[in-house]
Amino acid sequence: MSNLDKTIINLKVSKGLKREAQDLADEIGVPLTTVITANLKEFVRSRSLAVSAFPRLKPEIEKELGEAIADYKKGKNVSKVYTKPSDAANHLSSL
Repeated sequence: MSNLDKTIINLKVSKGLKREAQDLADEIGVPLTTVITANLKEFVRSRSLAVSAFPRLKPEIEKELGEAIADYKKGKNVSKVYTKPSDAANHLSSL
């Protein structure tokens, strides 16, 4: 893509957000322009914008959580429920 095919977009964001984005882009070794361009390309490709009031888990955390839920349903890797502290202490002593 030649410079003749490019345009300038001016946008206003908080200084803190810009600094954090710049630091992260530097950390992964890409210019901030590349990050913004990649996000615009994904927006155009998918024709959607993901907006949520809830934070999303990282895929690896979602996988671990799914495995933990499956274990729980099978009764696997689940701690016994103790009604008295002495029962819990006795169990821990037996380990």
